[in-house]
Amino acid sequence: MKKIYPLLISCIALLAACKPDPIVTPDPEPQPQDTTEQYVPKTEWELADSLYTPADYTVPSHTMLKIAIKACADNPSEDNLATLRQKIKDLKPKTEPYCMVATINGDPKTHMGFCWFTNEGVTEGEVQIVAKADATEADFAGGDVITVAATPTPTKALRYSGKARYIVNLSGINASVRYKYVSHKALAENLTPGTAYSWRCGYDGHWSPIGRFRTEDANQGEYSFVVMSDSHIENQVYIDEARRCAKAVVKTVPEARFCCFPGDFVEDGDANNSEWEWERWFEESLNPITMNMALVPTDGNHDDSPNINYTYHFNTNNDFNVSYTNAPQFEGIVYNFVYGDVLFLVFSMQDFWRETHNYIDWTSIYLTDHVGKWFCDKTAQNPNTKYRISLAHFNLFSGSDHSTDKEPPVFRNCMLPVMKKCEIDVALQGHDHTYEVIGPVNPDDCTPILSAISDVEEVPVDNNKNITGKKGGTYCTDDGTFYFIGATCGHKRYYPHNRARMERDYTDDPNVLQDNKHHNVKNYFDLFTGMFGQPEAPCFTKITVKDDCLEFNSYTVIDGDGNTSLLNTMKVVRTKPHGVPQVNL
Repeated sequence: MKKIYPLLISCIALLAACKPDPIVTPDPEPQPQDTTEQYVPKTEWELADSLYTPADYTVPSHTMLKIAIKACADNPSEDNLATLRQKIKDLKPKTEPYCMVATINGDPKTHMGFCWFTNEGVTEGEVQIVAKADATEADFAGGDVITVAATPTPTKALRYSGKARYIVNLSGINASVRYKYVSHKALAENLTPGTAYSWRCGYDGHWSPIGRFRTEDANQGEYSFVVMSDSHIENQVYIDEARRCAKAVVKTVPEARFCCFPGDFVEDGDANNSEWEWERWFEESLNPITMNMALVPTDGNHDDSPNINYTYHFNTNNDFNVSYTNAPQFEGIVYNFVYGDVLFLVFSMQDFWRETHNYIDWTSIYLTDHVGKWFCDKTAQNPNTKYRISLAHFNLFSGSDHSTDKEPPVFRNCMLPVMKKCEIDVALQGHDHTYEVIGPVNPDDCTPILSAISDVEEVPVDNNKNITGKKGGTYCTDDGTFYFIGATCGHKRYYPHNRARMERDYTDDPNVLQDNKHHNVKNYFDLFTGMFGQPEAPCFTKITVKDDCLEFNSYTVIDGDGNTSLLNTMKVVRTKPHGVPQVNL
């Protein structure tokens, strides 16, 4: 490998000029007096590695420097050296916040939750909010600033690289390295309905970039939100694909009030998971969205870790965990809110095993006695909304690789009576990474309610992109739930199972169902009443709540500039009012 030997003092001066103030320029290293030993000065990247230590800078910015240092060590090209110098300029002091997000928490007319990270030991922090859509730093210097103090929580020592070999190889940061952080959470109350706000977090002299959100109108009429899922951050390809999708959301649906994200933010779960993956989700992939609207998250199976990264990163309502025994591992993964004419029920089936459960008779006390009761409580408390939408990662019905997992028969047996009793109109799902329009489904016998479907367009069959040859449609949910999976916003893709495969995989033997190769839904393929396939590009869906329908417009992302192609348009309608369920199932 070619070595570069710049003059030592010149190298130090160059690096020092890039280093954020204040800086103390070290004295030049003394030349060895022994003339028999040739002195070899440090290279530019070696100097950078010794001058800029991780204790002085935010974890994300220092990792970017480590990547640049290793790239120069591997190949000291002029491009890599230029990148190194830029990453030195980009270093942020350890006191600055990162991984910031606003989440719906409580009444969206008047409340908003906030969360962000700082390095270990930085416990001071607050949120500042101004009633202006595109505020600048000067706007926060005025007198009309809402200030909310944050509660700091030191995290566990979180593995940074963990199982993510990509970042280990890219940066040289050992897989066993752990960092501690501080998770800051604040809840703003008494906001003004129908107001565009700008916000930042941190403290005097150490502020984040400025984000934006809008509160629900006092008498909310038509509005839009987006749903996207399953980014599975694990390497730069996944980071870039999800970021392309996030940029497209902001460009295509700038009026969106919030983004629903039903899980699998990252790839690696378990005790050896990677905080770097979470960092990249916030700092890079979904940053265009989190800086421009509120988030509505819940967890996925790949987010599962005893390190509780999920809990540290989000600030959603935690009443469910507080109210129910044997609470789920993560805080704030089961919560609800009303926005306009819609009751949103955000929940997780991830913890179905926490109390008595059985794969043979398909039972879960947690789902029926806790989640099920919660559904009934919340629908009874909010009887007058026109639509009821649930949001969860796991599927009750799906048509690709997860359709034969051993858990869905448990989920269906426990949750279909709940969906029926609470008259849920739309179930937004993740997990299966395929575009799937399902139902409306009769909850008693798992059959499609064909009389509830109209205006479906017949198009050529494509064995990958549209295996049913159907597009569009209007779906009435008076007597059953409409299930929807909007593919993936990222790179990890599954492909649709055809009718022959679904029939082959069917069994009514509960013992066989545990092999992760079978399902127990007769005539499963018939449930796919609309478009069903793999778009083979990052995908998101805009849902507009109108007086007469829920309008779905799904888009694929065609480039890195936020441009999209319309994939599918359909409507969900309801013609009769909801009933009020009894609280006890």
